[in-house]
Amino acid sequence: MENTVNTFIYSLLPLLAGLVIFLGLFKNNVVLIRRFAKYFSLLFFVLSVYIFFFKSSNFELDHVFLSTFYPISPFSGGYITGFDTPGSLFAALISLIVLICFVCAKSSITKKQKIFYPFVLFLESSALVLISAGDFYVFCAAALFEVLCVYILANIFMPQKTARQGTKEYLILNSFFIFLLTGAFSLIFALLRHNGIDANIPNFIHNCRDISSSILFIVFIPLLGLSMIKLPFFPLHRPLLGIIENSNASFACVFLTEFILGFYIFIKFNLYALAPVFQVFAPIIAIFAIFNVIYFSILAFGQIDLKKSLGYFAFSQSSTAICAACSLSIQGIEGAIFQCFSQSLILLGLFLCFCFASKIFKTTKLPFMGALATHCPKLAALCFILTLAALAMPFTSGFCARFLCLCGGFSTEIYSQNIIWICTILILIGLIPGMFYLIKVYQNIFFGTDECEKCKPHDLLRHNTVALLIIVGCVCALGITPCILSDAVSKYADMVISMFLF
Repeated sequence: MENTVNTFIYSLLPLLAGLVIFLGLFKNNVVLIRRFAKYFSLLFFVLSVYIFFFKSSNFELDHVFLSTFYPISPFSGGYITGFDTPGSLFAALISLIVLICFVCAKSSITKKQKIFYPFVLFLESSALVLISAGDFYVFCAAALFEVLCVYILANIFMPQKTARQGTKEYLILNSFFIFLLTGAFSLIFALLRHNGIDANIPNFIHNCRDISSSILFIVFIPLLGLSMIKLPFFPLHRPLLGIIENSNASFACVFLTEFILGFYIFIKFNLYALAPVFQVFAPIIAIFAIFNVIYFSILAFGQIDLKKSLGYFAFSQSSTAICAACSLSIQGIEGAIFQCFSQSLILLGLFLCFCFASKIFKTTKLPFMGALATHCPKLAALCFILTLAALAMPFTSGFCARFLCLCGGFSTEIYSQNIIWICTILILIGLIPGMFYLIKVYQNIFFGTDECEKCKPHDLLRHNTVALLIIVGCVCALGITPCILSDAVSKYADMVISMFLF
């Protein structure tokens, strides 16, 4: 019972904090609302890190093969809520993203703070409930509420027509797959109850090999569709691209949270819980991922709109992680999780840098930007480090993630080595246009034709500098000491592969 209460309180803390603001406790005092949200997010991030390092991972390292579900407190049976290794890791990552969002909101959100701060906290709470849920219908309800928060935020703070259309399509697609998933979970619920088993997600994972493949396939399809929208895969990328194209610095958390949740659903359910079905479809998913990497990298390289091109680049990076997971090797799954964590930080930092540059030049078109390094040396230096990390420079998290993904591609005990080698080589070829894109964008913005005479350039404000320094510090720390995450993640990857070798 202690674990259920702990997880319940932890997941709903952001919801309570959001209600405190939304119900008018601070009487629309902008300064108090902003400070409360920022300091709450800071304390919540510290709590998330404590849970990952001292409540989740240490327990798992000693009991990795004894159970398929790892709660915050020691597992003693009967509980239907808790965090596994990716869950606790991504919970800490989401809390960090929300913290940085609130730090940057000081200058980018000037109206309707009473709506913005609560709904971002509601989004965070629903994401944590989705990650920790052990009940079928709580999972579906959290997924639907999380999409509704994205829809409300985008419609209120993005008046552009493309953004409104994108959020509408995004809500419809997610709702459709959640509806299908609810029906599929009802079937699993009835099946477990018929066999005298408590109907919850942990027991479903424990007994997945005793369930008919046709029933598992019915669950697999909506879960795969839900993750493909959030990651996203072609051609389901257009709604999320519309949101990214019209986002400001504070809205980076919205699409990155969606990416993290999509990857978590893919790893936790499609790859692990539905291992018998995934083993059949993994080569097909890998082929789609390779197509995505090549296609989105080329689109990013040829795009002149800064935010839109970064969206394409983000989609190609997420496909790299999916392709690594489909190799079904320990290094591949470890690299995929590491890639998700690393790229979320790097993309967040790059998006902030590009948003700050766009605000200075008052445009998102690359031909009208240039020579900003002379006027904004701090922005140029921090963006340079993040660009190197995205290019997988050694001593950055991007290098460790890319190295593990590629190592996983050349080592598998499930599929033919020749097929995996060909897929990995194609991934490398597909990443080349994305690398040239980043180099071109950085050169254009900071060392291109001088366009600063048409604007009033100014270097980063203090709170924006703090936000970027936090991101750069995390990226460099993970690059220098990757064992911070790799120890627990490798144990989890070992456990996942054991499901396929069983």
